Amino acid sequence: MSALYIHVPFCKTRCNYCDFYKSTSRAETEVYIEALEREMEYRHAYFGSDPVETIFFGGGTPSLYRPATLQRLIDKARSLWRVAPSAEITAEMNPDDITAPFLDELAATDINRISFGVQSFVDRDLRLLGRRHDARQAAEAIRHVQERGFDNISLDLIFGIPGMSAVEWEGNVRQAAALGIRHLSAYCLTIAEGTPFGKMVDAGKLVTASDETCEEQFLLCHRILADHGFHHYEISNYARGEAFRSRHNWAYWNGTPYLGLGPSAHSYDGDLRIHAVDDLGQYLRLAGTEHIYETERLSPADKYNEYIMTALRTDRGVSRAALARRFGPQGVQHFEASAEQHIRTGDIIREATGYRIPPQKFMISNRIISDLFYIEA
Repeated sequence: MSALYIHVPFCKTRCNYCDFYKSTSRAETEVYIEALEREMEYRHAYFGSDPVETIFFGGGTPSLYRPATLQRLIDKARSLWRVAPSAEITAEMNPDDITAPFLDELAATDINRISFGVQSFVDRDLRLLGRRHDARQAAEAIRHVQERGFDNISLDLIFGIPGMSAVEWEGNVRQAAALGIRHLSAYCLTIAEGTPFGKMVDAGKLVTASDETCEEQFLLCHRILADHGFHHYEISNYARGEAFRSRHNWAYWNGTPYLGLGPSAHSYDGDLRIHAVDDLGQYLRLAGTEHIYETERLSPADKYNEYIMTALRTDRGVSRAALARRFGPQGVQHFEASAEQHIRTGDIIREATGYRIPPQKFMISNRIISDLFYIEA
């Protein structure tokens, strides 16, 4: 199994919290597709004979492109790699991009999973975040897509928004569940340096939510979604049944090789981590050559720490058999010795085949996981 990520760096506007690489200029949207195709051709040997099981259009805002243009890239991928007939093909979308002509074209593509960046159903929050849509548009977009036969729909919500009450957050989660979506990602708002929010905090113009408030909202989300049939399968992710887990994100969490295309995109083949240049101009000039990449070879300790970090983010946790297979008896011994203190406190649960962090403790998982890392001398 392999996974393909295609980055779309364009947005109509930049949200106040966002620190992803993107551009609000749309002058180069057509030449960008051509650059992506050159990079795809250059990386044609990356997957070997492994089937591509997932394709993910992320951004930025993939829905700024016509669905036919996204299909053009899917067709290009099929011409270069063995894309599985049952591949999960996801596109991130903004609610205000959903129009009747857009839906007509979308229905004719191979896209079978849609991820909406909703963030909140409270208009005040949406204005603060700098989102382009309002709450009514978000709900209507989801219903319109469902009416066109798309069943596998995910949406994103943000908790820890300054000024958002527990009652408002509960309303967000309940409204999302009532819309009949199959998957939900709930992220705690982070304030990144250099973003509008970061500058507002530095100037004393924005008061962030307390850690206690964020934990309260995290646990509230967990309880509500569990009551509505969602399974909390990763720190930030909930699915209504095994079939609706994000297969693409699961590839990142279980060490599956993946290829990232576009500026700032990352790739991983099991040994090398590859990072593309985070400059659109350079990317457009040099896509299709080795000059857009920086490469890092992971040490055995890096691989161990990454496995521990990603596995414990999920409900399946660390497999004792996988530890032994990948890192030998020393790896198993190191993990069990360093995990013992957290097992005693209940922060880690020991099971027949391995170890996991209970979902109620996911909010403090970074502290737990950092204690388990292997530190090279």
